[in-house]
Amino acid sequence: MIDFSKGLLVVAATATFGMQSASAGTFASAILDINNFKISHSNGSVYWNTDFSKLTGVNDAHATASLNGVHKSLSSIGPRPDVAHQCIGSPCPAFGENNFTPFNTKTPMGGNFGYADQNFLGSAISVNGAAAGARSQTRADVATTYNMQFANSNSSVGSSNTMSFRLGASDTMTVSFDATPFAMAYSSPEGRPVTTANARISWSVNIVDLATGETVFEYAPARLNSMAAVSRTHGNNGTSLYNESGTIFNMAATSPLLMANRDYQITVQHNTLVSALQQEVPEPGSLAIVGAGLFAMTLGRRLRKSTGQPRG
Repeated sequence: MIDFSKGLLVVAATATFGMQSASAGTFASAILDINNFKISHSNGSVYWNTDFSKLTGVNDAHATASLNGVHKSLSSIGPRPDVAHQCIGSPCPAFGENNFTPFNTKTPMGGNFGYADQNFLGSAISVNGAAAGARSQTRADVATTYNMQFANSNSSVGSSNTMSFRLGASDTMTVSFDATPFAMAYSSPEGRPVTTANARISWSVNIVDLATGETVFEYAPARLNSMAAVSRTHGNNGTSLYNESGTIFNMAATSPLLMANRDYQITVQHNTLVSALQQEVPEPGSLAIVGAGLFAMTLGRRLRKSTGQPRG
């Protein structure tokens, strides 16, 4: 008589091993490098601190990484905030401090982590004759590659640069800068239906009349906002890239006339955000095999019991 139990134990074990070894992966990365940011007069010359009858400013930044509900975050306030990179999971740190170069524009990075980093240097105006030109850099990365249920990872990083001012003479303000954005989202073919990977960049500058609360100027270029968002899902696996070639975009915009002796506030918002969600569960086929194996083993035990056959 055929020994059902031994043969079907092999089937069940094989199916179980197949479930344990199955894996899927996601990777998302968003990097934004704003360089040579300047604020200039209508005649093209850079603003000096002496052009203002009132001038106060604050720069703040944050970096947050998370994995499966565990967060690691740090913030900084000052003239030139530099938030130390934040990382949770493995490998950590995923990149070196102040490394704002894409990992690879074709191949996703493996691991199970959240990562964020930020750095700010310089000034948008000339302070006491010093050269003007600020640089703000951020990056956020996530990866999920472990075979675990609800591997949820996300990172967000950004800076806010605010300057309250009163001009000594009426004039416009022109903001100009060089921008290098990069966004990548990857989802492997093995992912379950809930698997997602997303990367997004946002950047804007606005000027508010503090007496009325009215926004008198706003600039949010599409190349750093709506166009700089990529995503992948289980139903649309593979890689999505934005600005794979690393093109540097030269950007500029000019405000309307700003009146002398009137209080205004200019704010620059700079953010990168990534997220990934992965749920690994046994495939229906594997579950069916295991179920059939367990049913057959039970049936085999019952047959042996009814015939008096000893266990082999």
